[in-house]
Amino acid sequence: MGGMNKPLKQILRLGGVIVGLGAAVWALRDKLLPAPEIPDGPPPRFRTADTSPSSDDDLTTVKGIGPVYAERLVEADITSFAELVSADAAAVSEAAGVSESTATAWMEQAADLS
Repeated sequence: MGGMNKPLKQILRLGGVIVGLGAAVWALRDKLLPAPEIPDGPPPRFRTADTSPSSDDDLTTVKGIGPVYAERLVEADITSFAELVSADAAAVSEAAGVSESTATAWMEQAADLS
């Protein structure tokens, strides 16, 4: 039985050496790896807010209007709360691709915000 323990001890010793090397690499990782590169250019468009000067009103403040619906409304020349309120509910519904009841709810909220 004494002979069986020798291979087990060698395996455990090898495992300990590997774990020790791993710990040393982990401790020295900041010195071994290069510093991260920070890009100098502007951030990608999807990470920046839309700063178009088309309107002072932010249509996304209306509950249910996110960036996609706001873009659809802008494409239909609805860029402010006043334009949303004065628009026809069916036209808003068709432009945004939502139900007419949703368009009416948006119009009511826009009236409160304007």
